[in-house]
Amino acid sequence: MRYQFLDFTFDPVARELRRGSEPVHLSGKSFDLLLLLIEQRPRALQKHEIYDRLWPETYVAEANLPVLIREIRTAIGDEKRKLIRTVHGFGYAFAAGVRQIERPSDDRATGLAHILVHADRPFRLATGENIVGRDPSAAIFIPSSTVSRHHALITTDVMTATVADLGSKNGTRIDGSLIQSATPLRDGCVVRFGSIEMVYRCCDPSGATESVRASLIVTAAKNRDSRQS
Repeated sequence: MRYQFLDFTFDPVARELRRGSEPVHLSGKSFDLLLLLIEQRPRALQKHEIYDRLWPETYVAEANLPVLIREIRTAIGDEKRKLIRTVHGFGYAFAAGVRQIERPSDDRATGLAHILVHADRPFRLATGENIVGRDPSAAIFIPSSTVSRHHALITTDVMTATVADLGSKNGTRIDGSLIQSATPLRDGCVVRFGSIEMVYRCCDPSGATESVRASLIVTAAKNRDSRQS
């Protein structure tokens, strides 16, 4: 399902926002917030509900939500705040008219799904740039003191993914080796941001669930061996 409002097309599957034929950049969390608001329109969402959906089981400062709202408004030209409606003392609502567009049967996702798995949680990477860091607006948000606010950048296309460190304090490693420049990711490699390890999986979108399950089994085995050693 795709959504159209004004001259924008919002595609949750491809994780793209376009104005006409031109792509419009949104950070990962802003994209997720816009999707949530569109899906729940015209209902106004309470702030605590938005926090629970965007940052489950994670505490973030209340100032982060207005930052994301401001990013969305800038991206869609909502200077008069008529598209994203502020409900004072309550939350936000998507107020623009939206038309849903069914995907044709042959409009299948092309290329590969790029996923990072940490503990029992998968993080699907968007096509393009994905910031990894301690900043709650990062596409891959890691609330660890060993992770810098903007720690690393993962860039993906339909077939490949690379990771580059952004001058972080504790570095980024692939399979234990500290990277010095943009480095390709290989399916099954372990990427370490500070002290946080994640497994990178690259798979056909239809097999993403099985790929994530395999990663969880590998992670569980590693943790068991670590405890026994």
